Amino acid sequence: MAFHAYLLLCADGSFYAGHTDDLEARMAQHQHGISGDTAKRRPVRLVWQQDFATRDEALSAELRIKGWSRAKKQALIDGDRDRLKRLARNRQGSGVPQAGFDRLSPNGVEKQTTIPFALSLSKGAGATANMTLSPNAHAAMLDAAARAHPREACGLLFGHGNHIALAQECTNVAPDPSYHFEIDPAGLIAAHRAARAGGPALIGYFHSHPNGLARPSDTDSAQAAGDGRVWAIVAQGQVSLWRDGPSVFQALSYHVADG
Repeated sequence: MAFHAYLLLCADGSFYAGHTDDLEARMAQHQHGISGDTAKRRPVRLVWQQDFATRDEALSAELRIKGWSRAKKQALIDGDRDRLKRLARNRQGSGVPQAGFDRLSPNGVEKQTTIPFALSLSKGAGATANMTLSPNAHAAMLDAAARAHPREACGLLFGHGNHIALAQECTNVAPDPSYHFEIDPAGLIAAHRAARAGGPALIGYFHSHPNGLARPSDTDSAQAAGDGRVWAIVAQGQVSLWRDGPSVFQALSYHVADG
């Protein structure tokens, strides 16, 4: 059985990355509005896909591509290897970790061992969407940040709707965890497997700023994915929440309470 990673161009101009073991059936779901992720962005058009031998490889490619800039996604679609390499080098020069990003072919993405994730800087957006953060999740993030100091802690957020029920710490596999973070892909793959089996939904990510503020940094802003996930940033004993929107990161208000 083959597994596929793919990119769609949506009617609103945004890109959607996914993976599947039946590309034809999955495309039919997207086109008929059965997939909630693209139902309001139809029509959609398949602009790139690559086959993989295992689901884990296809999922790894999907998660990695979701963290790319629009320019890099377009270079992948165009099969422009030189532009892909140039964009990777430009980001590395600005201090953003991009492990394995030069290992690209014009026809797709090769397997790599680490997946970088980061935030985009909020561009003056006011706090919106009052959320709830469970006491356990709040405490877990603060504890992870304290234990990791002076390195950056990172992990996954699980919940439903506007409620974060669980924060799960993951290994930071960045080459220099004192200044950057990369969530161990093993944790991400396990989370997606659990969700498919009926477990808690992965709704976002968290990381800490050991020597910074509880808001997106310049390094964070270089890799905005615009996928709508919730991001939590921990610094100086505080937790802030942000929504990774299509064009800006919005600050989210919250209070600590059980859902």
